[in-house]
Amino acid sequence: MNGKKIITINKLDWAYGKHKILDNINLTIYEGGIYGIIGPNGSGKTTLLKNIACCLAPKKNSIYLADKDITHFSNRSLAKEISYVPQNTDLEFDISVMDIVLMGRSPYIKRFQSESSNDIEVAEHAMKATNTWHLRDKNINMVSGGERQRAIIARALAQETNIMLLDEPVSQLDLHHQLEIMDILKRLSIENKVTVIMSIHDLNIAAQFCDRLVLMDNGKIFNEGIPNDIIKEDIVYSVYGVKAIVMKNPVTGTPHLIPYGNQSDMHRKSSGD
Repeated sequence: MNGKKIITINKLDWAYGKHKILDNINLTIYEGGIYGIIGPNGSGKTTLLKNIACCLAPKKNSIYLADKDITHFSNRSLAKEISYVPQNTDLEFDISVMDIVLMGRSPYIKRFQSESSNDIEVAEHAMKATNTWHLRDKNINMVSGGERQRAIIARALAQETNIMLLDEPVSQLDLHHQLEIMDILKRLSIENKVTVIMSIHDLNIAAQFCDRLVLMDNGKIFNEGIPNDIIKEDIVYSVYGVKAIVMKNPVTGTPHLIPYGNQSDMHRKSSGD
């Protein structure tokens, strides 16, 4: 991917107590496009995103935003550079969709100040870009899962950051809403020049919409590259333990995975079980 470097990760480790989650992560993110972080459960995808977002405190000199150590940013200044959409977007309080989106303007609003006309305009633009403007007066807890997810993405878009991190943004949605969210993210990356970095489980959706894939396994980066270089039968078997056929999607031209067995199945067949 061409463009300037915007995030550089050098020898990043992370552990919860004695349990190591990330092990010597080295990765360069370039401006523009969609990066998909894939890998089995427990491979470190969410922990990596949280380190980049500073939801978890990364070690000094391990993550750089442009040429600046990310630990040197204040919370407010970092929020003007990176927006983060967590995996769990459930809200326990009643608030309108518009107010949710306006939360994205918090880094630009001084203490005890209210939203300006410009903040309202930015929120409106973000909501129209995510097809949530018609929901502005609705209670966030009264809209569908897909509508809520679009509203949370609108909140992130209202932060006006060049980098958007999303943790499993489509995992709890049906197929229609999965494609709807991915279409929105693709459009944002192209039209708004937003660099999107997201963890995702569905390898076929990742291959169709992501420009580059980062494959993680056991806290390490197993491989990184364009989908055609990552979604391969031998790689999928090595990391996921899944036997699959990979063919070319006749509509999109992207690799399409058809699983038909896993390692335990193969062992039972060979042993006669």
